[in-house]
Amino acid sequence: MKSEASTAAERRRFFRIDDEVELALQPVAAADEETRIDDFWQNEHAYSIRNNYNFQIEQHIADFHRIDKRMPELARYLRVLERQIDRITEKLAVDDSDSILERQLVNISAQGLLCRSDDAPAPGSLVELTLKLLPSGLRLVIMARVIKAEAGDEGEDDASRVALDFEHLHEADREILVKYIHGKQMESLSSAQES
Repeated sequence: MKSEASTAAERRRFFRIDDEVELALQPVAAADEETRIDDFWQNEHAYSIRNNYNFQIEQHIADFHRIDKRMPELARYLRVLERQIDRITEKLAVDDSDSILERQLVNISAQGLLCRSDDAPAPGSLVELTLKLLPSGLRLVIMARVIKAEAGDEGEDDASRVALDFEHLHEADREILVKYIHGKQMESLSSAQES
C-alpha cells in the first residue's frame, strides 16, 4: 500500500498539462551517451546554473527576511550582491539558440513530454532537449529517453509523435518545471470557475 507522501510525490511527478512551449531535440549517438551524460552533470549548462541560482535564493527567502528585520544595512548589501550575481548569471545564459527552437503544443509533466518531430529519433535513444517555457522564457536543458515515436495521423502534418522520459534533469530545473505545471493547472482551474 502506498503512503500518502509517495502518492503526493507521484501526483506531482505525473500530473500532465497541454501547453505551448518552444523546444529543440538533438539526438545523441549511442556511442556518445555516457560521455554526454557525464558532461551534463559535470559541466552544468548556463541555463541550469541560472535556474539553480534562483532556486537557492528562493530556498533562503525566509532567512533574508530575518536578516532584513535585524540588520537592514547587511540586507541592503546582500541585495546589491544578489543583483550583481543575477546580472552575471543572466549574461552566462544568453544564447542564440532561440532560432532553432520550434513553438508547438505539447503534453508535459515533471517527468516527460509528448511532442511532434519531423525527424523522430528511434525509441530507446537519448536526446538532448532544450525547452523554453512560455511566457516566462525560462529555459531548461534535459537529457531525455525516447519512449516511443509514432507516425503522424493521416490528414495531419507528417510529423511523428514522440514521447520522452526526462532521464537526467537538474533539481532546480525540475522544481521550475513542477511550479510551471502547477501554475498552469491553477490558471486552468481559475478560468473554469470564472466560466
